[in-house]
Amino acid sequence: MSGGVPESSRLRIALVGAGGFGTYTCELIDRQPEIELVGVADTDGGKARRLGVDRGVPYWTDHRALLDESDCDAVAIVTTHSTHRDIAVDAAAAGRHIFCEKTMAITVADCHDMVESANTHGVKLMVGHKRRFRPASAAIGRALTTDGLGRPLAVNVRGFFGRQITGFWRERSLCGGLLYWAGVHDVDTLRYLFGEVASVYAVLGPKLRPEVSDQEDAISVAVTFHNGMVGSLQVSTFYPMATYQTAFGFDIVCERGGISYNPHDHTITTQLEDQPPSVVRLEHNSPDGAYDKEWSSFAAWVLRDETPVLTGEDGLRCVEILQAAYLSAATGTRIDLPLDRNERRPFDG
Repeated sequence: MSGGVPESSRLRIALVGAGGFGTYTCELIDRQPEIELVGVADTDGGKARRLGVDRGVPYWTDHRALLDESDCDAVAIVTTHSTHRDIAVDAAAAGRHIFCEKTMAITVADCHDMVESANTHGVKLMVGHKRRFRPASAAIGRALTTDGLGRPLAVNVRGFFGRQITGFWRERSLCGGLLYWAGVHDVDTLRYLFGEVASVYAVLGPKLRPEVSDQEDAISVAVTFHNGMVGSLQVSTFYPMATYQTAFGFDIVCERGGISYNPHDHTITTQLEDQPPSVVRLEHNSPDGAYDKEWSSFAAWVLRDETPVLTGEDGLRCVEILQAAYLSAATGTRIDLPLDRNERRPFDG
């Protein structure tokens, strides 16, 4: 036994991706009494060996070898976005359940392949979108139920911050673009709070810093939701007045008032027309509880078939919005959703 849970009722999981976030994922798994790490794979042999030895588990340099030789029940995919589809499809074919970190993939075509493969082989597929479970998102959701506010009409997300882009994030072919890195959490949160998106229109700012990355330096996205409300999101990493942690504030216009989330001091301000504002200060906006929620849910889903908090469908719909933004920027037109099942533009070469 480990952590009070019999080994026979624990989820044996293998990690594909032994970089920095893979190492952090091991720490997240450590906190889950129903999950046990049983293997590691990475195409970088040094990273695979380092993490495998550190964790006392077998390691491989190819995920297919891991699937052939490991006794895992599931795999956690924490590799570059461009590799998620093949790893997930291979895992499903091998009968392994899948936890895939965001972003699910670069195109909806790849996402559909992942979902369909999981369904065909009878395995479960969860995509990690933990931001929707963090304290700030929960507090915004509660504020939206304030008596008298009425229906939300519009939302704006402020995504300007200063941060050096490093690693695979610098290459659009590997990650998808700036929005796939710095906007993906908030696109998912918008969908979680306000429902499905009906259309997307986006424009890219001028490319002034080619030495930093081959993706855009700034992007502005406008969305229309099925319920009629409108939303906007702007992202750039060249804004020294904020950090990643203090960016992505929300302003929400409602029928008879508004809501504002200020990430600088973790305050949620709600104000009705002709009334003073009501301010709630959060103790923190730590991701710890959100990570625990999704990982414990994954274990409960696989072990006891409990209803999951996230699915592959959530990951697919988020990618659909992201891809539509880049397709809109490339064509100069509004893009209606859903996208075609096999849509790969503008990432098809």
